[in-house]
Amino acid sequence: MAKYKMTINTDSYKCGRCSKKNWEPGTRNDYMIAINGITRMLYNMREVMWQLELFHGNSFLISEYDENNREENYHLSDRYVKFLQKNTIKYYDRLCGFKRTQYLSGYGWMQGYFNIGEVMEKLKAEGIVRVPFKWLYDIRQYDKAMDGCYMEIVKVS
Repeated sequence: MAKYKMTINTDSYKCGRCSKKNWEPGTRNDYMIAINGITRMLYNMREVMWQLELFHGNSFLISEYDENNREENYHLSDRYVKFLQKNTIKYYDRLCGFKRTQYLSGYGWMQGYFNIGEVMEKLKAEGIVRVPFKWLYDIRQYDKAMDGCYMEIVKVS
């Protein structure tokens, strides 16, 4: 069975100017620095799909909903809940002065669109895919400071 290695690369991110009054760019800066270089092993295409959905900001997957499962897990499958826990990022927001927690995804409001099925088909065919941060946002939310940042998934033997 194929395994896949996912890596986040934000090396090209350009930190935005921030201040106590304009704190949001500072929070984004700290998050983009915190996620750079994160890797995860994905053990099948289902986990690849989960990672792609999560990267796009979708953490509640109907496919993982089971009304008979535990209520404290919002009726999500135990395996998926473990996946979400493994993909919870904690980072220190220096300007605001406290720790933040979020799922491993793009930053902020993501209204862009990319076809997850097509990305998965390309991965099967070519063994590698890159999902640029630009795909996560519509033109109104995208910040050019993220140009060159991406998530990469590579098939490993």
